[in-house]
Amino acid sequence: MKKAIMACMVILAMTLGLSGISMAEVGVTDEEIVIGSHQDLSGPIAGWGTQVKNGLEMRAREINEAGGIHGRKIRLVIEDSAYDPKKAIMVTNKLINRDKVFCFIGNMGSPTAGATKPIISRKKIPQMFPLTAASLFYDPYDRYSFAGFTPYYDQARIIVKYFTKKKGYKRIGLLYQDDEMGAIMKKGVEDQLAAEGMKLTAAESYKRGATEFSSQIAKLRKADVQLVVLATVIRETVGALKEARKIGWKVDMCGMSPAYTKYVPLLCKKAGFSADGFYCTGQTPMVYKDSSLPTVREWWKRHVKWFGKDPDLPTTAGYAGVYYFAIAAEKAGPDLTREKLVDALETFREEPDKIFGGPPYTFTSNNHQGAFYANMSIVKDGKYVVIEPNLYHKKP
Repeated sequence: MKKAIMACMVILAMTLGLSGISMAEVGVTDEEIVIGSHQDLSGPIAGWGTQVKNGLEMRAREINEAGGIHGRKIRLVIEDSAYDPKKAIMVTNKLINRDKVFCFIGNMGSPTAGATKPIISRKKIPQMFPLTAASLFYDPYDRYSFAGFTPYYDQARIIVKYFTKKKGYKRIGLLYQDDEMGAIMKKGVEDQLAAEGMKLTAAESYKRGATEFSSQIAKLRKADVQLVVLATVIRETVGALKEARKIGWKVDMCGMSPAYTKYVPLLCKKAGFSADGFYCTGQTPMVYKDSSLPTVREWWKRHVKWFGKDPDLPTTAGYAGVYYFAIAAEKAGPDLTREKLVDALETFREEPDKIFGGPPYTFTSNNHQGAFYANMSIVKDGKYVVIEPNLYHKKP
């Protein structure tokens, strides 16, 4: 009987092998690697989401046209979250259970990527470079989560320190989104002020997706603040700037990476005013067609050829996510598994950004926060100009 069972098992194994079916890792076949991502393609930050999607697709196409990763092509499955946590959870479950993705790259937004992180981690699926600097993606340590953005908390402290030390400001105000992202940024502002023996002069919140800021801006003006830290995303940043201009309030305003996009000055111009003088922290220098970097100029041309439009900074984030994934997947070897991918990512030591001139990434077996630098930029003549590079709160 035992011999018969063994014979059947051998025959079954041979049959599976001959038919091309194997016990390979989920989302990996001899021909392809399936990668999932959820983006805001129809909600309040769809401007970001569409650009990230293009960046993901662009780098995947380049890799596929060059022969793939150990002979495997990348197949992207990108779903629309509409920047809604409930919808993000729904599409994430679809990507895991129906599409059988191998990993996630570049999930969009603090509230949405934050809502889906526990689901992905419980399945031990690697999630890399979410489009958020929220600390929950690296603290506490999670073997399957890799963060690639300078934390919001750090950026908030960098901003306060810059304006208190460089400009001597003592009265700091804050406009923040009433969610996880805003709470993290608010804490960073408060902690840096406390470290300098000061308190937040005034703070006003708004609900995600708000379009009216007259009350908040009026209260901040009444508090006579010298700086308004904007814990905002694209549309809300424009709304705050517009309201300040409308009432003739010439106060310094400084945003963080969620607002660091060319859409802000472009939308301001469309609304009839200039964004010049707006400060913002960001990680990678803003990309422009006439960049001093030849790699950026060539990348720009390819993007325009393939997508028929100019790229923006979010495009670089999507592109870089697949760029670094490919480096790790190559290191992991031809027998690609999720565990081997994680092990390969943890070997990154000052892994350089050879395209955009952004900061290098370092991951270890106990630290999955890969970046900590931020540049301080200001809008001049409608373009972001770096005025203070490589600022940091603290190095790991």
